[in-house]
Amino acid sequence: MPLPFIQQNFLKYNKGKGFISGHVEALHAMPPSADKFTDKIVEQLIVKTGCAGIVSIVSRTECDLNRSPNKHPNKHNDEGIKEYRKTIQDILDFLHLLDPSKTRLMKPYLHLSFHGMKDIHYGPFAMEIGTLKGDSCSPAVKMWLANLLSKKAKQISPEIKVVWDQKFIGDKSIGYHRLGDENGYPGYGNHFHTFQIELSQTMRRKHLLQMIDLFSEVISDFQTRFVAFEP
Repeated sequence: MPLPFIQQNFLKYNKGKGFISGHVEALHAMPPSADKFTDKIVEQLIVKTGCAGIVSIVSRTECDLNRSPNKHPNKHNDEGIKEYRKTIQDILDFLHLLDPSKTRLMKPYLHLSFHGMKDIHYGPFAMEIGTLKGDSCSPAVKMWLANLLSKKAKQISPEIKVVWDQKFIGDKSIGYHRLGDENGYPGYGNHFHTFQIELSQTMRRKHLLQMIDLFSEVISDFQTRFVAFEP
């Protein structure tokens, strides 16, 4: 049975099963210029963990959801970003994570945004995690993920490189969900933790199942460590 999605103009999404504080996404899933296999990663993580997920249904050449408002030549981009932000709020409402003002999270929330990079950057066995040099997450959650990925990646293969905030640190927009922006988007405060995950072509093409298992463990560990015992 196909995974059910709510269809929008620029994206489709699944709210998950209602108990995982976080969502995964593939914002560059459609050709041309697609990050291949990122949609498969997101779909399988939704199934495997019960988390929410967002997948773009238009190419980034038409609407790049991974950008700031007013920063893309296509006239549809701001419309797409509004839809994307409304989708995130819909997921947060469904999970009952927002305060009465609908602008602040009451519990820690994990946002994993999957992208693809070429093997030429760091070799075939590599991933880069972007956090805008720490602006999109807290130091504690960043340290937790760094330690967990280092440990789990080595269990898959000692060849895997995990790089942080070098070539692909993330667009400014990945910090807006936490900090807000200059155009009136308030963001959701310090409980929102975004990580842009760039996976090499080889990791996506030849080690897809291992990546799904790895990030399933990440989601599960975040829930146990940061959410389950939050007052």
